[in-house]
Amino acid sequence: MAKTPKKIEAKLYRKILEVMPIPCVDLVIVSERKFLLVKRKNKPAAGRWCIPGGRVMKGETLNQAVIRIVKKETSLRKFKIAKVITASQFFSRTSAFGPSAHTISSVFLVIVPPDQSLRGDDQSSELRWFSKIDKKWLKYARDMLRLAGFK
Repeated sequence: MAKTPKKIEAKLYRKILEVMPIPCVDLVIVSERKFLLVKRKNKPAAGRWCIPGGRVMKGETLNQAVIRIVKKETSLRKFKIAKVITASQFFSRTSAFGPSAHTISSVFLVIVPPDQSLRGDDQSSELRWFSKIDKKWLKYARDMLRLAGFK
């Protein structure tokens, strides 16, 4: 694993968002024909159900980022990175730091054995398992779930 990533100061991160896309990993986490979503606290998509994900830190491989984010955002400890589903991008007019955001994501399928406890982090208000896609969810989340085989 890469060294513990240094936190980017908010002012610098706002500047980065103004000029650069952010590399991310997004996760379709699956257990027993259900998928896990998080209800976001922050912009973009505050209060909306989304697939978990986050940015890749400097010096971190994509797999290392997946492992870090699964553990941080869900507290899951037993899981298998099954495959890359797709590469995608997401554009948002706002972000938690102010400027618009442009992320370029590698989307991974992560398989989880049943009966593990979940606990979110400070970026989500709730975590929940679902078995069907709701048409009210963000198009990006719906599209990634469909690519993983859900309807």
